[in-house]
Formats: sequence, C-alpha cells, structure tokens
Amino acid sequence: MGRVKIARKSTFIDMTAMSDVTVLLLTFFMLTSTFLSKEPTTVITPASVSTEKVQETNVLQVLVSPKGQVWLTMNNDTSAQWSNANMRVALLDQVTEIYNQSHKSNPVSFNAQQKQAFSKLGAFGVPLRQMGEFLNLADEGQEGLTKMDEWLAGEDGNPNHITGIPISKENSEDNLNEFQMWIKAARQAGNDNLSQAMKDGMGVAIKADQNTSFEVVHMVMDNLQTIKQNKFTLLTALKAGGE
Repeated sequence: MGRVKIARKSTFIDMTAMSDVTVLLLTFFMLTSTFLSKEPTTVITPASVSTEKVQETNVLQVLVSPKGQVWLTMNNDTSAQWSNANMRVALLDQVTEIYNQSHKSNPVSFNAQQKQAFSKLGAFGVPLRQMGEFLNLADEGQEGLTKMDEWLAGEDGNPNHITGIPISKENSEDNLNEFQMWIKAARQAGNDNLSQAMKDGMGVAIKADQNTSFEVVHMVMDNLQTIKQNKFTLLTALKAGGE
C-alpha cells in the first residue's frame, strides 16, 4: 500500500502581538530613561571596586579635565518647584548676588532672556564676567548652540573666550574664587533637598579623568574644604573582575 501524501501548507505566524509588545517596551524605556548631559570634555574615570551608586537627583557634579579646567552640571528634583530649569535660574541669581558682594564697583547682571538660556544648559563653566556674552549665543538658534558647545570645549578659536570656572590653588574663605561661589550658591539657592544632600556628602560629586594628576584633584577638594564642603563623592568606574 502506498504512502499517504500529506499536503504541505505554508506556515504563517501572526506577529501583531509581538509588534505591540515591542512598541510598548520601546515607549517605556524612552519615558523612563535618564539622558546624559553633553559634557565639554571626555572624561574616563578611574576604576575601583566600589559599587555604591551616586544619586541621580539633587546632585552637583564637578567635571575636572587633566588640564585643571572645571565645569559644573546639576540634576535636581522632578518637582515643578525645583525642576532643573527652575533650579538653574535660582542658582544663577544666587551666584550673581555672591559675586557682586565682592565686586561692588563692577557688578554683573543677567536679563530674563539670558536666564532662560542658562536654565536650558547641561554643563556650564565660563567666567561670570563672560557669562552674558556666552548666553547671548543662544539667540542665534542651532548655530548659536553649536558655538556655545565649542566655547565650552575650548574649540571656538577665540583666544579671549575662557572655558572652565575660575579656580585657584591659593584660596581662602574671605576671598572666594568663582568655583567656590558656585558651590556656596548651590547650598543657598533655596532647594532644601539639594542643601541637605550636599551636607550629607551625596550632593557634590567630583568626576575627574583617570589621567588627571593628584595635584589637580587635590586643588578641587581643597577649594571645597575651604568653604566647609567637607563631604563629597568621587566618581569611578567599576573595575572588571579580572583586574
């Protein structure tokens, strides 16, 4: 008796459900992800075995280049009162007040449009005397934003444009440099959660390149300790198991 031939049928898999799940997962990750701020320089942090994570909100990050240049970034509450934008405006107002107390003969000021531009910055770090010129670039649209990034990175080709917040080895509590003014302003800007985090040592994080000399990092830490910011965090990368 011959074999019964079974008719072959094409296989069809309905991918509709899988597509729906994929779109839902993609939407979830887009809404819950934290986007990293663009930094003026690439920093490769040294490795360590510490697994303690730095908090993602209410933290002021000090970015240090091997050349000793310093920039700041900040992440705040997700509340409407202390959003990143509102906190940056409060920070700029406070540091302006502190700066003008010691520069009464030549004070600085910023208009509403400049404050709005500052509220949208990720990393920031130019002398306060040049901050107005820097923020005015935002009025030029995308081209202006590109110029701001180039200024911060020291790549705009203008020798008069200084990148990095002024900081010095010689410092005292009676004669603050601009780096110390920014740190002090962050403590006094009105956000109690940030102030408490800075007091506990989790509100200030130093991020330095692995090739940055100890003298440079020590200078930053000494500037913090001079204004009684004795607790802070050093950012590192997790060392691989085989190292």
